[in-house]
Amino acid sequence: MEYFLIDSPKETYYPRTPGSQLINSPAASCKAIMWIKGAWRAVNSTSEEDILLCYLDIQAVICWWLAKLTFRHRNIVAINLLLKDKPSIKNRIASWMYFKALSSENFHATVTSLEYGQWLNRKFGKNFYYYHLPDLYIYNDLGTRYGDIKPKDNTVFCGGTNGRDWNMIFKIAEAMPDMTFTIVMPGSIHKRFVNNIPPNVVAMHDVSLDTFLREMASSQIVCLPLDTEAPAGLIVLFEAAAIGRPIVTSSTVTTRAYIRKGMSDACIITTNDTSEWVKTIRILMHNISMPNANQKFNDYLNSFCSEQKYVESLQSIIKQYYTHKMR
Repeated sequence: MEYFLIDSPKETYYPRTPGSQLINSPAASCKAIMWIKGAWRAVNSTSEEDILLCYLDIQAVICWWLAKLTFRHRNIVAINLLLKDKPSIKNRIASWMYFKALSSENFHATVTSLEYGQWLNRKFGKNFYYYHLPDLYIYNDLGTRYGDIKPKDNTVFCGGTNGRDWNMIFKIAEAMPDMTFTIVMPGSIHKRFVNNIPPNVVAMHDVSLDTFLREMASSQIVCLPLDTEAPAGLIVLFEAAAIGRPIVTSSTVTTRAYIRKGMSDACIITTNDTSEWVKTIRILMHNISMPNANQKFNDYLNSFCSEQKYVESLQSIIKQYYTHKMR
């Protein structure tokens, strides 16, 4: 039997294979406790013959450690491994926990980009095998909900949380005084920059998702500089594609798996040279007036990251897992 663990106390929508069972994490006062309680529930709800797939990678690692510490064998797959390369003590501990789990024959992980898997192996110094599972694209309804919003002339949007290169986006804004930048960030980041915000920047923080998407739809371009090779910004890039806004973002081992050469509505930048970002934004601004210029990225996502493709990939992963077990 296949079980899917999600880090939510309520049964929300998650794609999974037909005939599988869903396990929800119990409600708790904080996320960490909820993850641990959910992992404990999952370990106790499954047997050594089952496969437990976890939508939150750290929860999969917790499941493995709980099973190990209680002398139980569990077959675990972490969906979409997310691990950054930061020098903090917290990240070093997490890396050690992940490394130990990945070193086990009954723990596997998927990656959103094969190149990211190679990057992880360089980080770990070991050649782990990862299943490839592209991120799920289910945002087409945003085009209907926000498609009627007319973007303001000469406007650029940047927003999100993890992995954003905030220093870079402010540099880009300073280099383009003729453009208006709307930047949506966490409150903690806003406090860092509040006294140094360029006059052509509208800085917002801690807004609702609806406000976030409306501000994005009200801008002509989405600019997303990133400061990490780990998966970051994909949801914002997918939302921008669904709404029909051209994108410029950093070239990372993750973004290169989705944004391909020749896409007129999505570009990746390989340098921190501000002038290159400015040049690309102006090119995209020009492309906006061209017929069908804003469709290629969205078409690619619909073809290769659809719900059907996602479930088919999950079925393939489970089949590979069972084949591996019988060797």
